[in-house]
Amino acid sequence: MLTPMDIHTKEFGRSFRGFDETEVNDFLNEIMKAYAAVLDENERLRAELSREQAANDEFRRIEQSMRETLIVAQKTAEEVSSSAKQNADRMLEAAAKEAQNLRREATLQAKAQMDDAADKVRAVVAEYERLVREKHQFLRRMKGNVQAELALINDAIAEMPDVAAEKKPPRSAEDMETKQEGVGER
Repeated sequence: MLTPMDIHTKEFGRSFRGFDETEVNDFLNEIMKAYAAVLDENERLRAELSREQAANDEFRRIEQSMRETLIVAQKTAEEVSSSAKQNADRMLEAAAKEAQNLRREATLQAKAQMDDAADKVRAVVAEYERLVREKHQFLRRMKGNVQAELALINDAIAEMPDVAAEKKPPRSAEDMETKQEGVGER
């Protein structure tokens, strides 16, 4: 990768009727500063992206934990329900009513736990979606910045003089004669 120091230390050969060395050095200094700024911004954005990815990974871990909690809650509800059913079969009619009450309580508890876990999962998913939206906004802004920088570079290139077009081809012998005849006729 080209570094600002590479730009700064670049030496050009000298030739007759070459570019003005001061202008070339000034332009290289401008390029070096702009390139260094772009590299710094790129590094900052990489660090920011890394932090966002770490946060995203943490939310995924939390989401997985919530799923595991939900599975445990479902298993617990199933076990409590099964236990209440077995107790109801063994007990007398009075004990059966007590078992039904326990079963209802267990179901309500399990439902409350499942609702709570579902609320937490929804909150985590909403936060994840928010982070994804922020990531997309960030990437769109970054794309716009890069496109703007590219447009500036293209404009700078377009404004540079075309040395090849400015050079005039040598005159032919016929051109010289025509010019001399024109001078002699006056």
